[in-house]
Amino acid sequence: MIQPNVYWTLVAPYVTVIGLYTNVPEGGQVHSDQVSWFEKELKSADSNNALIVALHHPVFSMDKFHTGGQAMLDLLDNAFDKTGVIPDAVLTGHVHNYQRFTRTHSTGKEVPYIVAGAGGYWHLHWMQNDVSAMSLPEKVPDRNDVILEKYCDDHHGFMRLQVTPKKLIGNYYIAPNPQESWHASTQPTPYDSFEFELKNGQNAQR
Repeated sequence: MIQPNVYWTLVAPYVTVIGLYTNVPEGGQVHSDQVSWFEKELKSADSNNALIVALHHPVFSMDKFHTGGQAMLDLLDNAFDKTGVIPDAVLTGHVHNYQRFTRTHSTGKEVPYIVAGAGGYWHLHWMQNDVSAMSLPEKVPDRNDVILEKYCDDHHGFMRLQVTPKKLIGNYYIAPNPQESWHASTQPTPYDSFEFELKNGQNAQR
């Protein structure tokens, strides 16, 4: 990792993580020099490794407070089209809950777009009113390429990602709320899990 930039690339044995700082304005804002850097990092990433893109503002979100950002969607899609590189996962925060989407790109590659922002801030963000009536997984309204797989808006939690030469494996855990018993288990509760095949870019659990 090269500092002192707040946007960076981390190279590990099986994965490359590109962390793109999306600045302060609501919905995100990325300057031209950051865009150039981001495109360069995409093109230079080792194609033999998994590739994860991480940014603060969400691309897709069905919460009531922030929702997704068209600026971030345009930023990523323009960079993917220009470089011909599509990552194996997109991680975001900002929204204080957990949401997992699967997006099928025009190439047929399926990519998890994840909101994991329930790490501790007290004010969890509720989902939109009509989401609770959905029978998940379900397509996002007005988007045929995006499916909402799972969400949690009433507990704090954290995610663990494991990358092997063949798979990207994710597990999300939740912690008890203050009014709930902490004595039943000393371990966080598993809430969601997923696997994606890296070679063919497909959801291994479908």
